[in-house]
Amino acid sequence: MEDAFVGIDVAIAKKKRLPIVVCTKRQGRLLPLPLSIEPHALPPAGIGNAGVLDEARVRQFAQETVAYLKAVAAREKLVIRRIAIDAPRAPALADTGRRQCEQALNVAGISCFSTPTAEQFAEVTAKARAHLASGGPLAHLPYANKLWMLAGFELFSQLGRFAECREVYPHAIAVALAASRSHKSAPGAALAQLMAASRYTGWPHPETAMRELRVIGKGNDHDRVDAYLSAWVASLEESELYASGAPPDDVIWVPSLVEAVPRWTDMPAAESRLQTKGAEARSSSQRTSRQLVCPACNQHMFKAWPSGWDAHAAHRCAGVSGTSPEQRKAEYKRCFSHLFPNRQ
Repeated sequence: MEDAFVGIDVAIAKKKRLPIVVCTKRQGRLLPLPLSIEPHALPPAGIGNAGVLDEARVRQFAQETVAYLKAVAAREKLVIRRIAIDAPRAPALADTGRRQCEQALNVAGISCFSTPTAEQFAEVTAKARAHLASGGPLAHLPYANKLWMLAGFELFSQLGRFAECREVYPHAIAVALAASRSHKSAPGAALAQLMAASRYTGWPHPETAMRELRVIGKGNDHDRVDAYLSAWVASLEESELYASGAPPDDVIWVPSLVEAVPRWTDMPAAESRLQTKGAEARSSSQRTSRQLVCPACNQHMFKAWPSGWDAHAAHRCAGVSGTSPEQRKAEYKRCFSHLFPNRQ
């Protein structure tokens, strides 16, 4: 029996197959199985944001994930040692506010979604259910950028009975690799991240990278890369990792690559946050005068910057922490005013 390591990118779009990568280590190389081709079965299909509101469906989705991995392990004669999941492990604790791992990422200048507390999630799900019950369109479902976390919680719960699980954040891995300048969905960005990681993992070969990438799992190219980067973290020993947060439970694990990124603990919080985001945003704005990836959350693409910045900052941006729309807009503009034409 051979040891194996798993990476999961928690993508729950309805009917989208869960991006899962299973790797073995051979002669120092982290080699993924060709899971997207026969004879392997298909991984579970996503249940969508509305499905996440049904606890029974979420539980079934997680159980199907366990069954899928057990089937792969049995077919390939593997022992799955660790699983890395791109999702929060659990809600934030009510008495601590934002989780320590998320605070540590922010100190390092890396934005991420803020995980609500269990009480806040109760409010989130209640409002989402009320929206659907009143005939509200699914496309306008409130808190869609939080609901997917519920699937992550259940995956940690179910998979944790099967193997050791680690929380990861592929964007933080890309930052450690100095490969985060472009948003992962931008042309060539996923491949750039993969090749940066290949210096340490030994896979794939540069000449056949895209062909090799597209057979390792389901999803888009960046989904597969996220899952492979996660599997990489699963394969490393703790001595080879940096703990962002407070182990064992409130932590996001990142490869410790001293030569690739400064020690995060030595970075002044405000200076690091503004320098990192400002530099990335300036680079993005130089590539095009119209398009700009949000410098705070690294998720939203403005089609005609700065049009719509105020609505995004007030209601949707995960990279600002203000509690009211006015506070959120003020924080956003204070951090990124240098990007506004004529200092709007």
